[in-house]
Amino acid sequence: MNADSDICGFCGQPGADKIPHPVRWPGEESAGTRYVHTDCETIECKRAHALLTDEQRAEFLRSI
Repeated sequence: MNADSDICGFCGQPGADKIPHPVRWPGEESAGTRYVHTDCETIECKRAHALLTDEQRAEFLRSI
């Protein structure tokens, strides 16, 4: 792994420890990098999830 490959696409800090999950909630931002911090991805997932109504969540889950 080169020095830039472990930069998190969410916070821009080194030490990214996982590959981003391929499925995202509607409105959830993509990191745009090969790796992310687990905590950063969790925060973004929770942010996007909280913006959806129960009906929107259910509709999305039925679509995947």
